[in-house]
Amino acid sequence: MRKKILILLLVLLVPFGLFCQTVVPDSVYREADGAIAQSGATGLTGVLSKYSGYPWYSRLEDFVLKKARQLVIQDDLDQASAVSLSVIDANLDNQDAVQLYQSIQRAREEREEERRKEEEKQALAIHKQQAQETKAREEVNKTYKAVVNPSSGKKVYLDQDYNTQYRKTNWDLFLGLAALSHTSDPDKTSIKYGVGGNGSFIFRGEGFSAGADIMGEGMILTLSGDPGINWKAGGVLLVANNTLSRYTFLRLGYYMFGFDGGSDEYEETSFNTPVAGFEFRDVRVGESGFFHLGADWYAGHLFDPDIIAAMGFQTGMTFILAEMHSFDVMFRACVRDSLFLVDGGMRNDAKLTLSIGVGNYE
Repeated sequence: MRKKILILLLVLLVPFGLFCQTVVPDSVYREADGAIAQSGATGLTGVLSKYSGYPWYSRLEDFVLKKARQLVIQDDLDQASAVSLSVIDANLDNQDAVQLYQSIQRAREEREEERRKEEEKQALAIHKQQAQETKAREEVNKTYKAVVNPSSGKKVYLDQDYNTQYRKTNWDLFLGLAALSHTSDPDKTSIKYGVGGNGSFIFRGEGFSAGADIMGEGMILTLSGDPGINWKAGGVLLVANNTLSRYTFLRLGYYMFGFDGGSDEYEETSFNTPVAGFEFRDVRVGESGFFHLGADWYAGHLFDPDIIAAMGFQTGMTFILAEMHSFDVMFRACVRDSLFLVDGGMRNDAKLTLSIGVGNYE
């Protein structure tokens, strides 16, 4: 009886011993888990190689491949690839690891191709958007004008026929630094040097603009010809319909001319006349320039038997030299010409003036 019991115990203990030899220790599982958790599974190959001679090693590889498949499910393909490659490095004969690694690589390639296509799609969309924005800016520039706020640096777009001034009132006051005139008539010709001044004030409303110009000049130094003094003074009212054009002004006023004052050889003459005309003014040129061009009809010839017809022209440029807190320092170059048709020919009074002044065209 005792012998039978001993045989029975041996039969039971042998399978138990064999089972214990094929069970992976928990410490090994923990060690493998720690290596798998590392970025790129850098230490996993070493762990597998260390235990490759144990009878339960195949179970360890199965455990590692199971972790790799879980990483695939979690869409962590890079880490899954590193884990499966570690198994291959430790055991080249593991076909399950090879197949898993190959399938992961195909999935990574497909994902990279999808990412590349998505990037190309986004780049194409950005290119189309930029092309549309460029076309829109070109259309905007045809219709509107870009204006940069000097304080904030922000750019806004206004109608091309917009009011370039920020203030409702514009003004200027100029003193002639140099004025050179050439006066000719059927009897004589003279070149004179003189001084002068002029000023203007304009109110710019929504539908209209209105203002006034005043001026005066005296040609007191004779460079050649008769030594008499020539002078001119007067003023005009200005009005513009902003709907039609905010730059074109009608002019209505009165001028007084004097010729050969104080001359011993020629009799002093004068001509007083109402003035009617137009002026194209305050047209911005570049960042700091303003252009003006005008013509006047001197109606006084209708009341003077010695003058058959009379008219005047003027053009010039004004430049901002320096911007102060509440005004600008400006320079103006201007050409004026007054024409008088008289018996026997034409009297022409042409002047070039260079002036310095202050004003505010904001």
